[in-house]
Amino acid sequence: MSKIKQLDFDGKVIYCGLDTHKTNWKINARMEEIEMASFSQNPDPSLLKNYFDKNYPRAQLRVVYEAGFCGFEIQRSLTALGIDCIIVNPADVPSSDKDRKRKDDKRDARKLSIALAKGNLKGIYIPATLVRQRHRLTQDQTRCANRVKHLLLSNGIKTEEESERWSLRFIKKLQQLDCGSALLKASLQFALEQYLQTRRILKEVTLMIKDLSSQEPFAKVQAILQSIDGVGLISGMVIQSEIGDINRFKRLDSLCDYAGFVPDIYSSNDKTVVRGISKRGNEFLRETIIESSWTLIRKDPAMLMKYNEYRSRMNANKAIIRIAKHLLSRIRFLWKNEQTYVRGITG
Repeated sequence: MSKIKQLDFDGKVIYCGLDTHKTNWKINARMEEIEMASFSQNPDPSLLKNYFDKNYPRAQLRVVYEAGFCGFEIQRSLTALGIDCIIVNPADVPSSDKDRKRKDDKRDARKLSIALAKGNLKGIYIPATLVRQRHRLTQDQTRCANRVKHLLLSNGIKTEEESERWSLRFIKKLQQLDCGSALLKASLQFALEQYLQTRRILKEVTLMIKDLSSQEPFAKVQAILQSIDGVGLISGMVIQSEIGDINRFKRLDSLCDYAGFVPDIYSSNDKTVVRGISKRGNEFLRETIIESSWTLIRKDPAMLMKYNEYRSRMNANKAIIRIAKHLLSRIRFLWKNEQTYVRGITG
């Protein structure tokens, strides 16, 4: 009687494309140009691992899915299970005209697995989520404040100081307003409570980020970044979280491209149109660098002089973008060389 040979795929790589949805995943897997499996499953990383461990033991699994509603959680969960997983920008996935016209989940998963197997995909950087969560909370706080303002305005209620900052003293004034009816008073109280709750959470997250900034791997880099005029605690943490490892960028052009400080060019035949800066870069990093640049020109006379030079031949928005690229260049240089900022240098 011949001995039964055990399944063993040691040294083999399985390329797996995931089309993710809230209630299910469409999965397509291939090995050495052979499509091995195409199926659906519940959105559970453990189920995926168990399936391939059972049917293709010891094979190396590489997974890819497109950035979307599910964010980075699937990638983190699969990585924790020992699975190599990347997230890609949907615009970077090669697509034929047939794919675009006959789009469905099964086809999307197959397209991803093929592109991954061919080495045509480059994963996006996975940022720290806490700093982004603070950004979303800041937006939520602004929305809550605007709802209160709209409620008062639409009901003809004016405050003594409409332009006053939203201090606790000002909020207490709003809570004591005579609204003319119990229903309107209750609506205002609920809207203010929502604002205060968001504000409390935002404060807790900010304190956590502050504590995080004094620990490694942040402390050393933060000392460098926050030495730059215009870069504070939050902006410094955004910059470090979004860039991650500065050595990922061998050239300044690569970092500018990542941040979105490159022209958006449309070219057809002999006609080329430049439509401002690209919208494909990292918006969190780009917005933070631009905001920091406005502060930089107010604090560093040398950068103010350079801004004025640009301003003499272009509008303010274009001029500050030029300053932002200078700032990004300095961040890269200081970070890579572990040096602190020196004010008054124009180069």
